[in-house]
Formats: sequence, C-alpha cells, structure tokens
Amino acid sequence: MGSLVDKLYPLISRLGMAGSCILFTLLAVVVSLALTFTVMTLAGVQGHAGFWIKLAIFGPLLVAPPFTYVLLKLIEQLNQANVWLQQAQAQVKGLNRLVPVCFCCKKIRDDKAYWDILEEYISLNHGNEVPHGICPHCKEEQFKVFIEQDGNV
Repeated sequence: MGSLVDKLYPLISRLGMAGSCILFTLLAVVVSLALTFTVMTLAGVQGHAGFWIKLAIFGPLLVAPPFTYVLLKLIEQLNQANVWLQQAQAQVKGLNRLVPVCFCCKKIRDDKAYWDILEEYISLNHGNEVPHGICPHCKEEQFKVFIEQDGNV
C-alpha cells in the first residue's frame, strides 16, 4: 500500500504548486473550523466572545490562500526572469568566444595576442584536427597552370 504522498502526487502535479498550496490551505481552514466549533460548543462559548475567538483563528487562515497565491506567482515570475537571464548569459558567453581574424592572412589572434594559423589555433584550443579540402574557385586559381596543361587536376 502506497503512502499518502504517493496517493496525493497525481493531484499535486495536476494542480501545480499554487493550486496545491491553496487546496491544502483551504483544507486546513475547514479542519480548523470544524475543530474550533466542536471545542467551542463543548466548552459552551457563545455570543460575542465566540465571534472574536473565531475571527482570531480564521482571519489569518482565510487570508492565507490568496496571499500564498500572490507569493507563488511572484516566485514564478522570478524563476522566468532567472531563466531569461541565464539564456542571455549563455549568449554573452557565446559572443565572448568570437575570435579576431586577420582579414589579409586569416590568422587568428589568441588571448595572449599571438597570431596563430587557423589549423594551429583550432588544434591548440579545441583539440580538433582540421580536415583540408579546396573549393572550386581556389582550385582553379591555384592550379591554373596544371589545368591548362592537362585539362584536369
């Protein structure tokens, strides 16, 4: 047989945190009300004294659910703002990784202001090897002499 928590978990997950807090607060109000009325009836408390005792007990309990709901909404908004800030921080870190590249020779400047060849930079900083190839335009430009001689490279 499962525990009370196991039985209540599906209800709590459907209602969410705010709904669960409100439900359990209202449940506490109903139970407290029943106990208070029972005790006051058994003790014979009636009239104005009974009204003020009930008001002192139930006033805070009746105010608690909406107050709790407002606090939980504020916490939810803070959590959303926190998620947004974390995403923005990740974007800033990504921008921080932008690498200065020489527009003439295409060397890359590292953190120590030393200019590395692209392959060396990637190998040193990321541990990756760079596969090489040649684009059709460069192939034509670099091997023009061979293409004219053989017609193919």
